[in-house]
Amino acid sequence: MAKALLDTELLKRLRYFSLLARRAGGRGLLAASRAKLPGGGTDVAGLRDYAPGDDYRHVDWAWCARRDELLTKVYEGHADPHIYILVDCSASMSVGRPSKLYVAQQVAAAIGYAALVNMDRLGVAAFADGLVAALPPLCHHTRLPRLLQFLDSLTTQGRQTDLARSVESFVRRRQRPGPVVIVSDMYDIHGFQRGLEMLRYRGYEPRLVQVQDPREIDPQFVGDVEIFDVETGAVRQVTVTQRMVARYRQLVGKFQDSLCTYCAERGIAYVRVASNMSADEIMRALVVGGSHESAAGIGLP
Repeated sequence: MAKALLDTELLKRLRYFSLLARRAGGRGLLAASRAKLPGGGTDVAGLRDYAPGDDYRHVDWAWCARRDELLTKVYEGHADPHIYILVDCSASMSVGRPSKLYVAQQVAAAIGYAALVNMDRLGVAAFADGLVAALPPLCHHTRLPRLLQFLDSLTTQGRQTDLARSVESFVRRRQRPGPVVIVSDMYDIHGFQRGLEMLRYRGYEPRLVQVQDPREIDPQFVGDVEIFDVETGAVRQVTVTQRMVARYRQLVGKFQDSLCTYCAERGIAYVRVASNMSADEIMRALVVGGSHESAAGIGLP
C-alpha cells in the first residue's frame, strides 16, 4: 500500500469528521434510522418471509392459516443501533493514486469512527467475488485501533466483483438488520441492483459511497494503447480515437445516471468521491452526503 492508514493525521481528521457529523445533526449516510426487527419493537411495520432462527411467537399465524405461508411480523422501534460497512477489495480498487482502496479505507474509518462515538454497534466486512474478511462487532470508541488495524490489513484480491454473492453471504449471518454502508467503485459486471435489493428485502438499509478515479471517468489519451482489465486479466491492443473517447464518456455518464436514479427512487443515501480529493474534502462530502450533486459541489469531476 502506498500510504499507511494508521497515522496521527488520520486521527485528527476523524475527530474533525465526528465534529462535522454532530453539527450536521445526522443526515444522509449518518442519519439515524428506526430499526425494523422481527420482535423487540412496538409497532408492526410489515411482514417478511420466515427465516430459520426467527422467534415463532412473531409468526403471523392468522396469515398462515389463510394463505398457508409462514410470514414473520416486522416491528419498528428504537432498538440498539447496528451499523455495517462493506468495503470493496476487488482488483479494480487498486486503480488510482492514491488507490481507490486507500480512499475506501479512509471512508470506512470515518464512518466507523462516527458510529463508535455514537455508541452504535459496528460491523465491518470486506468483499470482492464474495466476502473475504470480517471484523467482529465493535461497540465503543476505544475500539478504534482495532477498526483501523483491520482496515489497514485489507488488500485487493479476488477476480470480478460480485456484490450480489457477497451480500448473500452477509445476510445469512446471524445479526440484527440495520444500515449497511457499501464503499465501492460499483464496477460489477453482474449489475448492482440485485445486491442492493437483497439488502432491502432482508430488512437492511443500504447506503452507498462510490469511489472513483478521475481517469476512469475522463480518460486523456488517444492513439495505439494496450488496455488491461485488472479483474479479468484480459488484454487488448486498440487504437483509441477521439470518437471512441466521447462514446466511452457517454457510457460512463449513462451508468452514473442509472445508479443515481436508482438510489433516488428508493431513498438510498448516495455519495460519490474521487481519489484526487483531499481527505478533508472526502470527510465533508460524507457529512453533506445523500446525492452525487452534494459531493460534486466540493470538487468532484
